[in-house]
Amino acid sequence: MGRRGRKAAKLVRGEDWLVELPDDILSTIISLLPLKEAVRTGFLSKRWRSIWTCHSELWFDAASVLGIGDCSTSMSGNQLELNSQMQSSKFVEWVDQFMYCRSQGPKINSFSIHFPLGKEFTSHIDQWITCAVMKGVENIDLDLSEYFSFNLKRDDTSSTAFQIYEFPCQLFSVPWGTCTLKHLRLASCHLSALPSSNTPTSLITVDLQRVNISDQQLQDLLSTCSHLERLSLCVCNGLVNLSFSALNLQLKFLSIKNCFRLEKIEIHAAYLVTFKYGGHLPSFSFKNAPKLAKASLEFFIKSSRTEGVMYALTRFPRDLPQLETLKLLSVLTLKKLQLPENGPTFTNIKQFELTVFPFDDDDDLSWIGYILKAFPLLQKLELNLFSPSFTKQPKEIERFLPECPHRHLSILQINGFYGNQHEVDLLKYLLHNLVALELLVVASSKKGGEFISSLSQAEHLWCRARLQGVYEWLLAVLPRAVRLEIW
Repeated sequence: MGRRGRKAAKLVRGEDWLVELPDDILSTIISLLPLKEAVRTGFLSKRWRSIWTCHSELWFDAASVLGIGDCSTSMSGNQLELNSQMQSSKFVEWVDQFMYCRSQGPKINSFSIHFPLGKEFTSHIDQWITCAVMKGVENIDLDLSEYFSFNLKRDDTSSTAFQIYEFPCQLFSVPWGTCTLKHLRLASCHLSALPSSNTPTSLITVDLQRVNISDQQLQDLLSTCSHLERLSLCVCNGLVNLSFSALNLQLKFLSIKNCFRLEKIEIHAAYLVTFKYGGHLPSFSFKNAPKLAKASLEFFIKSSRTEGVMYALTRFPRDLPQLETLKLLSVLTLKKLQLPENGPTFTNIKQFELTVFPFDDDDDLSWIGYILKAFPLLQKLELNLFSPSFTKQPKEIERFLPECPHRHLSILQINGFYGNQHEVDLLKYLLHNLVALELLVVASSKKGGEFISSLSQAEHLWCRARLQGVYEWLLAVLPRAVRLEIW
C-alpha cells in the first residue's frame, strides 16, 4: 500500500470517533437540530442510526416534512386540488413512518402539526396523538387550517369539501395512567364530547382557534381542568352564553376574540388577573373577579363600535373597581362620542392605553379632557394615533378645551405622531395640564392592539423632517425636569 493509501485508510478508521460519544451528549446534539436534520444524522454511522428517536420536540409542517412553503401557483383549480391531495398523502406517509420509529424512543415533550389535514386522515392523526400521549407529551399544537400551507379555495358544497378533523377528547382519560398534557392548542378542529367519567386533566393552558365547541362542551372541559391558568378562544362561533363559574377554576388569563354569536359573558373567577376581549359588545357580568387588574377591549365590529367604546369609558371600570390597567382599541372617530360632562370617576386605573383609529384632523379633542377627569390617579397614558393620511396639510380648527390639571400622570407616550396640527394641539393640551409629567415619548411608528407598524422610507424621511420642528418646539417649552424621547 502506498503512502497516500495508508493515509486514507487511517482517516477512514479515524472518522468513527462519533461512536465514542456518550449517549447523553449525542441526545443533546440531536435536540439542538431541526427535526428533519436530526433524522438525517442516522446516515452518519451505525451508532447514530436510531439516535434521532431521542428528539423530544416534534414539529411537522410543509417546510420540515416536504421541504416546501406555499404550494399555490398558477395551476388551475383541479390541478391545485390534485396537488393538495398528493402533498397531503406524502405528508401523512412521512409522519406515519416517523412516529412508528419514534414510538420506540424516550419521552416526547411537544408534538405540533401545522398542515391542512381533514377528517379523511382521522385514523392517522389519532395514532400520532396517541403515540405522543403515551410518551408523556406535555404540549400539543394542532393547526389544521386549510390555508396554513396551501392557498386553496374549495367550494364547501362540492363533493371534495374540506371536512374538519375531530380532536379525540377521550385521550384525556388514558387507560395506562395519568395524562401528562399541560398545554393544548387546537386550530380548525371539532372537539369531541368529553368522556362521561370527567377524569381530571393536567391542562394549564388551552388555546382554541376556529374550533367548533358549544357552551356545554366548554363547561364540561373546564370542569375537568382544575389546574387551568390560561384560556384563549378565537372564532369559536358555537359559543353563545359563556359562564366561567366552576368552583375549582384557577384561571388567571382569559382571552375571547371574534366569537361572533356571543350574547353573554359571565365571569366568576376568583384568580383571574388578565382579561382580553375583541369583537362586538355582549352583555358582561362580573360576578366575582377580585384580582382582575389588567383588561384589554377591542370593539371593531361596526354595529358595536360606539356602544362598545362608551361602555369601556363609562361603565367597564365601574364594574371592575379594582382594575389598574386598561387598553382600549377604538375603530371609531372619537368626536362622535357623546361623553357625559359629569361622568363617573375611576380612581384605581393607573395605566391607560388608547388606540384611536381614525384620528381625524377635525377632531375636537373633547375625549382627552374626559379621560383626564375620569381617571384622576392615572400614572401612564399611551395614545396610539392613526391619522388617515400623513401627507395632509395642517388644518386650523378652533378648539375650546377645559382646564383639567392632572397631578399624577408622569409618563406620556404618543405613537403615530406625524406633527400634523391636530396632533400638535393634542400634545399642547396635555403638556399644559400634566403638571407632574416626568417622561414624554413621541414616536412616528404606529401601534395598535398587539402590533407596531414600521414606516416606509418616504414616510420616515417626511416624519423626520416634521418631527425636527416639533422637537425644537418641545425643547423650548418642556420643563427641564421632563425627559424627552423621540423615536
